[in-house]
Order: sequence, then C-alpha cells, then structure tokens
Amino acid sequence: MTGQPPELPLADLLEQEIAALETVLDALDAEQQALESRNAEALTSATQLKVQRIEAAKVRSEARHRQVPDAAAVPDDPELRQRWESLRDLAEACKARNERNGLMISVQRRNLEQTLAVLRNETPEPALYGPDGDSPQRSRRGGLLGSA
Repeated sequence: MTGQPPELPLADLLEQEIAALETVLDALDAEQQALESRNAEALTSATQLKVQRIEAAKVRSEARHRQVPDAAAVPDDPELRQRWESLRDLAEACKARNERNGLMISVQRRNLEQTLAVLRNETPEPALYGPDGDSPQRSRRGGLLGSA
C-alpha cells in the first residue's frame, strides 16, 4: 500500500473542481462588493475567504491534473468534455473577475494617494515628457526667452 488515497473517477474530480471554482467566483464577487462599498472590514474578510477558496480549488486541480493534465488528455466522452468546458469557462471567469478586482484596487489606491498628496500639500511628480517629447523643465527653459 502506497499510503495515497485511491483516485476518484474523472467525472467526480471534474465536478469537485467545478464546485471549488464556483466558490472562488463567489468570493471574488464578495471582494468586488467590498471594494465598491469601500468597506475595509468586508474587504479583509472577502480577501481571506478568496485565498482559502483558491487554496481549496488548487488542491482539487492538482488531484485532477494527475489524471488529466490538459484538454488533449480528456477521454472522448461527451459528458466529460462538457464538464471540461465548464471547468475551463469557470477558470476564465475567475481570472477575469480577479483582474477586474485588481484594477479596482489600483484605481482606488491611486485616488487615495492623490487625495493624501493634496491633504499633505505635496505637488505631484512632474510628467517625464511634455507634448513635444522634451521634459517639461527643458521645454520651458529651452525657448527663446531662456537663451536671451
């Protein structure tokens, strides 16, 4: 005996992974709601839940991957192929929602930094290039008045 649990049928593994990804999707939706409401406590809870659910989905994915590493290895069975497609669609939806949440976080962070800069009476960093391709300071000093 090797000490490893017996492998489940592929259909069961796919269903378990689908269920796990559905819980990840729910956690990502909760994270989005917390971001939209700007509720720090809800965001912390949603993020912790997301991490837990991603870890659980990863365990399911690894178990399935031992039997079927990619679409080419899925047996030619319509039911299994349909489950594989559902799994792939869910994974893509999770990725898209996670990217959307990341974008929301970036925008909120930038807004917070700008607000803090105003409150601290800090000037924003100058642009690296002006409309003419020169740095803003160079284009101001390099004109006719600057050379007189």
